[in-house]
Amino acid sequence: MRTILDIHTHHPAPQPEAVVCVTPENFNPMEGQLYSCGIHPWDSAGEIPDSVWEALATAARHPQVKAIGECGLDLVKGGALFRQMQVMKRQIELSESVGKPLVIHCVQAHDIIIGMKRDMNPSQPWLVHGFRGKPTVARMLTDAGIWLSFGQHFNHASVQETPTEMLLAETDESAMPISEIITSLSVIKGHDLTDEIRCNALRWLALDRKE
Repeated sequence: MRTILDIHTHHPAPQPEAVVCVTPENFNPMEGQLYSCGIHPWDSAGEIPDSVWEALATAARHPQVKAIGECGLDLVKGGALFRQMQVMKRQIELSESVGKPLVIHCVQAHDIIIGMKRDMNPSQPWLVHGFRGKPTVARMLTDAGIWLSFGQHFNHASVQETPTEMLLAETDESAMPISEIITSLSVIKGHDLTDEIRCNALRWLALDRKE
């Protein structure tokens, strides 16, 4: 069975143990590489052309695209909140229609994200990537059924607070190898998380059932 340790990276393919995040316009799949594809909230300030939505819908149905996103909400940067919510809602609907999980960029908007999940009641799993927030926020998200992924920088108490079965790891844009990030997380949890993160990634991506 395939090994995935890095659930979210912007480093270019080939990344055999990672899911590479791309925009719809830049989706040009390399054979064997797994991808996520979505419209980032930073790109929501203006009207998103129909051609971008059409490219995303096409990419979302590609067998190498295993997740939708990153989409999400950012109260510090990006378009107006109502625009960001419209763009995210459309991607939630796409995630549901193609049966693939959702990767979320969330900055100071965890309560809104939780509210959207409650209101839309998705069947696909959600993941907040690159989580750096407080342990109270980590617990609110995981209690709502939202998984957390940790990169090079994180709140140690939040890692400790996150249930291991809902914890993933990522490089995002960091040059630190995923193995070192997992080692840092393992020290906090008190045991080697490598196998658990691998199994969690397969489960979150549903690769344990589909491949």
